[in-house]
Amino acid sequence: MSTVFKRFEWLFCIALSITVFSCRDKNMYPDISNVTIDLNLIPIYQDIHGMDTLKVKEEIVPIIDKYPDFMKAFSYKIAKLGNPEAPDYSDRLYSFVTYPANKDIYEKSKEVFPDFHVFKRELETGFKYYKHYFPEISVPDVYLMISGFSQSIAVDSSWVGVSIEKYFGQDCKFYSWLGIPKYLRKGMVKEKMASDVLRAMALTNYPDTPEVDDLINNMIYRGKIRYFVQRMFPDIQDSLLFDYSKEQIRWCHSHEADMWASLVEWKHLFKEDRMLIQKYTGDAPFTSNFGNNSAPRAGEFLGYKIVDAYMRKNKNVTLKALMEETDGRKILAESHYRP
Repeated sequence: MSTVFKRFEWLFCIALSITVFSCRDKNMYPDISNVTIDLNLIPIYQDIHGMDTLKVKEEIVPIIDKYPDFMKAFSYKIAKLGNPEAPDYSDRLYSFVTYPANKDIYEKSKEVFPDFHVFKRELETGFKYYKHYFPEISVPDVYLMISGFSQSIAVDSSWVGVSIEKYFGQDCKFYSWLGIPKYLRKGMVKEKMASDVLRAMALTNYPDTPEVDDLINNMIYRGKIRYFVQRMFPDIQDSLLFDYSKEQIRWCHSHEADMWASLVEWKHLFKEDRMLIQKYTGDAPFTSNFGNNSAPRAGEFLGYKIVDAYMRKNKNVTLKALMEETDGRKILAESHYRP
């Protein structure tokens, strides 16, 4: 590599850092000092998996009595254990707790999560921003659970469940044993837990209901969700925001204009072809239409950039109004997006 190119690459990285930092303008940091919330963080997996396995029938009763709504949903929908009031429930719970894989998860959790101080602090900050933008919301209880890899986040009207085994770190051997592709493991780190909780709430409260199910509406909907997360965590690193490596986020920034020009030239933006939409927004090692060296889900990244341009151009639009707007074509037109 020539000295000139090395110097250019160094200067590009500095320019990119300045650009990314400048994008986080003061509007991203509203005053939340007077926002108060009451966050209940409940590591219920410690109660369930810390039971004396010889006394499951007796020790599960106070847990069910204390957390009836969550335990009912956990038993029926998440762990698939059935009715907590059934006579044989304790037998099924015993099998779940003593299942070797779940025992390994519980032991691993002690290593990865000796405590949850950082997670709770991050979550409290995220919910304060959430309460600032959406003052009518109630902060849900947050339960930490072991689901047996059934799901990452479960959302109900009054609680959110987080499967801790989905956040053991992308190099965790469990994920290799399960055959989870490496490109899907970038977001399986504990630093993502807090932002994933708020992201799950956004996906639940603002489902994707476009009038026209075309590429641009899909891009912008996904972009809105990422933008929402950034507003809840304005200091979040771009790599964590998009589940990218540092190289992938650099690739997106440096190829943004070329990607957009290609989408326009190929006339793909308003296509309603589900296969085409998946190529630009679905999880994969890369975005196939942009080559093997591209970042995955590049359409989602462009959707975020359009949303960001729209909010900068339309200062009067609230975050709530943005999330309620389902017309992606309108957002595109009023963004005056020019990469």
